[in-house]
Parts: sequence; C-alpha cells; structure tokens
Amino acid sequence: MRTLAWLAVLAIGCSGKQSGDDSDDTPPPDPKGYTLAIDMSQLDRFVVPETAATWTVAGEIEASEGLADVTVAGASLGAADAFTTSVAVMPGLTRVPIVATDAAGHVRKGDRTLLATRFLPAGEHDPIAASLVLDNATLAAMSGGLTGQTGTIDVAGEILSRDVLSQDDRCVTWPVSASQDQVTVALVQDSGELWLHVQIPNLYVSFAGECQGLLSTIPLAGEMSGTVDVWSQLSPKAHPGAACLTAFGHTTPEVAVLGWQFDVWGTGGPLQAWIVSLFRDQKSQEARAQIASEVETRADTLLADKLSNISVFDTMSEPELLGRTLTMHLCLADLQKAGTKLVARVAASATGGESGAHTAPGAPQIGGAAPAIPAHELLLDANLVGELLYAAWRDGGLVRPGPDVDIGALQALIPGLYERHPNATTAQVTIDAELPPLVRAGSGTTDLTVELGDLMVDVCVEGERVLRFGVLLQLALSLEPVDGKLVPKVQDVTASVVLLDELLDGPDEALEQAVQLQLGSAAASLLGDGAAIALPSVPGLGPPRDVVPATGGRFLHVQL
Repeated sequence: MRTLAWLAVLAIGCSGKQSGDDSDDTPPPDPKGYTLAIDMSQLDRFVVPETAATWTVAGEIEASEGLADVTVAGASLGAADAFTTSVAVMPGLTRVPIVATDAAGHVRKGDRTLLATRFLPAGEHDPIAASLVLDNATLAAMSGGLTGQTGTIDVAGEILSRDVLSQDDRCVTWPVSASQDQVTVALVQDSGELWLHVQIPNLYVSFAGECQGLLSTIPLAGEMSGTVDVWSQLSPKAHPGAACLTAFGHTTPEVAVLGWQFDVWGTGGPLQAWIVSLFRDQKSQEARAQIASEVETRADTLLADKLSNISVFDTMSEPELLGRTLTMHLCLADLQKAGTKLVARVAASATGGESGAHTAPGAPQIGGAAPAIPAHELLLDANLVGELLYAAWRDGGLVRPGPDVDIGALQALIPGLYERHPNATTAQVTIDAELPPLVRAGSGTTDLTVELGDLMVDVCVEGERVLRFGVLLQLALSLEPVDGKLVPKVQDVTASVVLLDELLDGPDEALEQAVQLQLGSAAASLLGDGAAIALPSVPGLGPPRDVVPATGGRFLHVQL
C-alpha cells in the first residue's frame, strides 16, 4: 500500500469552504456523528519574560457526547469545558500535551507549543550580529567615509592665502607659491589600538622676503619642502540608545615633517649673501616647527568636527530568503581591544513585508557570550539567521506552495472520505508555521538547528479541510558556502506530530506516524529549495570556505 508521500508536497491553503462552513449561522451536522473539539485560540504562546518557570494555559472544549476528562501536561483537570492551569516551561520551545476525552470514549488532542526566549522587535539591531578581527587591509576597505571626511587638509592653500609667512624685528617673508600632493588618509591598528594616519605629501612653498641690514634692505628668496606626517589615536564614542557607531574621540595629533629641506638665497653682494646664510641657519628649524604646530592645530580642529558625526561602515542590502525580499542593514556597532587585536562588532537588522497571518513580539533570540575570534574569520551570530527567518516568516515565507497530490493513499486510510468526495482525485496540503523559527548554532557536523513549533499541516479535499496536524519540528542543517552565501542542507529531521482535527474518523496513530515519516522529505522544501543565507558583506573579506559551530549554541565561525 502506498504511504502518504503527498505530505512531502507543500501547498497554499484550502480554497473554498472549510469543515463546518454553511450559508447560514446554523452549523451542519458533524460528519463523524459527534463533536469533540478543543479551542486554543486565546492562548498566548509567547512566554515573557523568558525566565518564567511557569505559564498559564487556557482553552475551551466542545463535546456533544459530554466531556469526561481533560488533561494538560499530564495533569487531569476533570470535566472542565473551559480550563485554566499553569504548566512548567523551559527556555526555548515547550510542547504542552492537551487531551480531551468525551463520555463515549472519543479522544481529541489539542497540543500547543510555548516559546520562552528573548525577542528582538522587528527592525531593531542585533549588536553583535557579526564580529571580526581588523587588520590594516580590512580597515582600508572599510574606511571610505572617514578618509573622505578627513582628507580635505589643504596646507598649501592656507599658506598661500597669508600676507606674511614669517616676521621678526629684522626680517619678513611672504609666500609666492605653494603646492602639495593628494592627501592620504588611512586607518591603522597597532596592538589593538586604532590610529588615524594622515600624510600631506610633497608640501612645497616658495617665498620672498627682506632683511634689514646695517646700511640697506637685503632682498631674499627661498623655498622649503617636506612631507607632513600626522598621527592621532581614535576611540569609539557610543551614543546612548544608538545601534550604530557614528562618532569617535581622538588624541591631540602628533605631527612630524619628513624629508625637510629649506634653502634661502639673496641677490646682493658677498656681504648680503653672508647675512642671508645666517637667516637660513636660524629660520630652517623654526619654519619646520611652525608648519608642524599649525598643522597640528588645524588637524585637531578638523578631526573634532568631522569625527563628531561620521559613518565608518554603513550598508544596506536586499537578500532573498524563503521567496521573500528582505532589507538588511549593517553598521559598525563597536570597536574593542582584545589583547593585541582590534575587534569590530557589526550590528544588523532585518525587515520585510508583513503579509503573514501571524504576529510575534519579535525575532526569537538565544543568549551566550561571544568567543574569541581568530584572524581571517567572521564570527556570525545565529541570532542574525533567526532575525532573517523571522522577517521572512512575518511576510508569509513559511507558507509553501505546491501542486495538488493524489488522494488514493488518503482514501485507503479513511474509507469514508471516498463516500464524501467520490469524484475527487487530488488533495491539497497546507503547511503553515504559527510560531517564528528558533535558530541555534549546532555541534559536530550540524552547523545550525532550526526549530518550528506549532507547524500546522492541513489536508484539504475540494476546498474542505479533512485533517489538521500540529508538528513540533527540528531541522539539523549544514551550511555550504556557495557564491559568497551559505546554503542550508537538511541533515536530519526530528518531528513530533499530533492529529488536532479530523472531518471523518480515521486511525489517529497511523496518520500521525505517516506524517512523521514523510516530514523528512518535506523539510528541504520547507526552507525553500536552494535558499541561501546572505552573509554580512564587510569590505575586505573574502568568500566563506567553511563553517564551524562555536561551543555554547549561539555563534558560528565562518572561515574566510
């Protein structure tokens, strides 16, 4: 006999009437000849705070034959048509078994899943979504905004704008021409400290002047040149409540003039040339110190202004996941010294549409301290994957479409179905996750685990729902680097299946087992065939080559 292979195919909902639909307010007779139903629609499944040890579970039961007993989490509550009780809850997903038995011995399950975790509201940033050790090459690729702001130092122009270059009681000089090469700006890390390095290459100044001699005024001319070298140590300045780092403090710039050359000459006789040479010897170091001091003052003012509101790394992208286009924002959240290394923390937020039928307080997040980060790796927070999946879930990404399937195997298990729908040749299957995915880093050969509670599997024939199953599903995934992204591959599936509703009497346990067996082949389609998880795109990083889960269940080492 064929098994229920059709459950591996996913489809979008039942169109047309559901069981119990009618044109007036009077419900039609139950095809089974009795009614036993558990209404859990008012249950709040999101445990807040996540540290709660117990949670209230309430529901209502309709039993046309009279209710004999209801049990919740194994505890009998008696014949209570409306019940309220407290159950123990654990961090993560807690399945709550609910069983109602009527006076005729019929049994109906109403199991639901509670989710106890920290929730990140939609649009908010995970502050440590990605972390990496910065080297000078990565800093160079990330520092476009900073270098663009601080590369506007024009020493030559400021010198040329002066009427007087230098003046004392004997001599005065004024600029004639001035030039410099393109300013270079770089971020450099040294033993875990961040430095800003500015160079003004080949500053050249020609000048003229005169000195008062004993008998006459002595004309002179000259030139000076050198490369101005500026260093300033930077420190992040966090704005309270801000996710992104947009300001830096700095130390007083350290300025040196490298390759210094200074020359002066006169146009008079030997005596005048001798006096001019004295001017050269006295003024060379004075001019060098003056340039260094004035650049220090100018750079200090410029940095204080430019570093008060600046973006070092800020980017938007539109990854696709579960057939939905999302918006992912990345920005630099913090810089931290770790021994002799400089570690960057990248914050990320993910948003999408809101076309899905279900809501949640936010993306489920797990706790855990970030481990040490080796060089040439990206430490990826599994919570970012959870945030991306949550955004796709809110947009209906976990309702998967598929073709109609053959009804023959279903009719073999429930003979009454043929009598009700004699002309039907196909059944439709809907899979819909009522709770957002909970994502953890794996261990061993499993890179990632995705848990789905209250995954509802509906089976419909000619627009009429004939079966509903509730599934608690765990997917063990490997992440394979492909074209700069991580493609999840299902390695193992663990499923707990209960039959929640049936239009016609059937063998509950056999139906549950059949669904449980077939969920393995459905799992790949559930995440979307070929779905890829977009990595944070940080300039200067190469593509991923391997993924190794860190201990603790939260982070992944993405080797680059």
